[in-house]
Amino acid sequence: MRTILRLILIVLALSLGAAGSASASSWGPFGVRGGFSADGKDHGAEIMEGFASYQLPWSLRSKGGWGVSTEVALTAGTLSSGDDRGFVGSLGPAFDIGNPNSLELDLGVSIAILSRDRFGGRDYNGIQQFISHAGVIYHFTPAFALSYRFQHMSNAGLNGGINPGLNMHLFGVNWYPGR
Repeated sequence: MRTILRLILIVLALSLGAAGSASASSWGPFGVRGGFSADGKDHGAEIMEGFASYQLPWSLRSKGGWGVSTEVALTAGTLSSGDDRGFVGSLGPAFDIGNPNSLELDLGVSIAILSRDRFGGRDYNGIQQFISHAGVIYHFTPAFALSYRFQHMSNAGLNGGINPGLNMHLFGVNWYPGR
């Protein structure tokens, strides 16, 4: 429960810092998401994170809103497995395909940093990782959406022979300031 409260406070602080310039810049969405391992090999791995996105100027949308837009996504949170818990953060590009007034497909790849390379007896072979994801965002209102993503984290073989990877299901709440 403390972790959830901390993440909510982080997201609120990030959003307040960006809220004054939300109309001039392109910050948002902000939110929290959490999830669990998609398979049993990761000893019940769980993740809880806050996220923020900066909308890039490159997009291609119809007058009805359908199309594609680009963003840079930033996350900070905790990864836990067994009795082990540590920081996980990521930064990277993402693409939203669909309509921001209804349904979007969210695709992206990020560079990730872990505070440790062992969680729950699993050796992820280095603190430098890559995260790829595919997800769906359902917009209930212009300012509020729920999201699901399937996420894969691995070292892409760059840290040597061991590359176990981590597959996760994540569920989130997205807030879009200024909409």
